[in-house]
Amino acid sequence: MSLFTDPEIDFLRQHRVGRLATSGKSGRPHVVPVLYRFDAERGSFGIGARELPERGQDRLYARHVAVNPQVAFVVDDFTSEPSWTPRGVTVKGEARVHTEGGELLGFGPRWLEIVPGWVSSWGVGTDPFRPAVPRRG
Repeated sequence: MSLFTDPEIDFLRQHRVGRLATSGKSGRPHVVPVLYRFDAERGSFGIGARELPERGQDRLYARHVAVNPQVAFVVDDFTSEPSWTPRGVTVKGEARVHTEGGELLGFGPRWLEIVPGWVSSWGVGTDPFRPAVPRRG
């Protein structure tokens, strides 16, 4: 059974950019905007994680996930004027780096998969100002 409601699935399919939060051994948080693909059947997110040889480094979030797979991910926006009402979906879960298969998602071969264990939303099929009720998997 999916942790996501039908309105949340529709919302996630309409968007392509989210914010990924990770932390490494030090515990220092890192948040970065990323392109994603949502797989409604699996209830998971795919994020490109290609290496950055031109910068002589790997993606920091990929390095973090290698030592601490716990992540948070949010996709949000505002409805248009005049109300500017906030809406969004937040997930917490475990991430894993895959070394191949990302081409099928429109990324390079290497990609990150987030499997949520906790989901909360606001303004997505609900009142945007009512406290969100998280669901656990």
